[in-house]
Amino acid sequence: MPELDWSDLRYVLALARSGTSLKAARALKVNESTVLRRLARLERNLDARLFERTRGRFAPTPAGNTVVHRAEKVELEVDALRSQVSGANHTVSGLVRISSVPMIVNRVLVPALPRLLRHHPHLQIEVIGDPRDLRLNNREADIAVRLARPRDEPNILARRVGQLDHAVYAAKRRSPRHLAWIAYPDAMATIEPARWIAQRVARENRGPSLFLAESEAMLQAAKDGLGKTLLPTFMGNADPKLVKLDDRTEALSREVWLLVHPDQHGLGRISAVTDWIIDIFASLRTGRKPR
Repeated sequence: MPELDWSDLRYVLALARSGTSLKAARALKVNESTVLRRLARLERNLDARLFERTRGRFAPTPAGNTVVHRAEKVELEVDALRSQVSGANHTVSGLVRISSVPMIVNRVLVPALPRLLRHHPHLQIEVIGDPRDLRLNNREADIAVRLARPRDEPNILARRVGQLDHAVYAAKRRSPRHLAWIAYPDAMATIEPARWIAQRVARENRGPSLFLAESEAMLQAAKDGLGKTLLPTFMGNADPKLVKLDDRTEALSREVWLLVHPDQHGLGRISAVTDWIIDIFASLRTGRKPR
């Protein structure tokens, strides 16, 4: 068997995680042809087909899954070595991929990034705003921030880092008595805010006027006078065009959970980012400025 080039494993991992050669090329900052060439070389050296190609997407074969699993172990060992050596010089470096819903990404994580990168200028951060729960076991992200206790990945390390209070908001210029609800579509009926709104709709016996799938869009629709809706209070209270319709109590509170794969928990760059996220949500809860 020809001698293997260990760097070829990076291309296998990128293809397995992204599903397409174009996305893999972007992740690795190379040409798409380079990805395909390195894959072909590795398949030739191993005398095995590692991916099935269907409609432009790459799905690992059984042999490919074996290579991906082994490559992940190599990647973790290299990361651990880099972290240990960098730690000797008190330097945190490398790429960390964080996944959360767009509302958390846009309103919480991205605004706080300058402080993290000032403290750790050698870090690289990839923030993935996706309403789906990307799976850490599949290495789709290194860290996830979710708005519910995780139940489908039992081996993942999970920590409750805060809560997001919600209340009902509408445009200041509209009378709330005649406003219909801005609700979530049926495809999102199982999430807590959707269930809460559905109960209120049933109680008021008046159907929603608008269905939207994302908090940012719901906030904008409420500002434009299209109805009333349930929003996180840190978003609604900060917008001068909105008014909270019931000051007596918060309508709903959602737990915020921080998820990390156990194999990566001890890496310096992962610890730096998780400490930063924990501090962000502590500051949201107490009202103080993040450290």
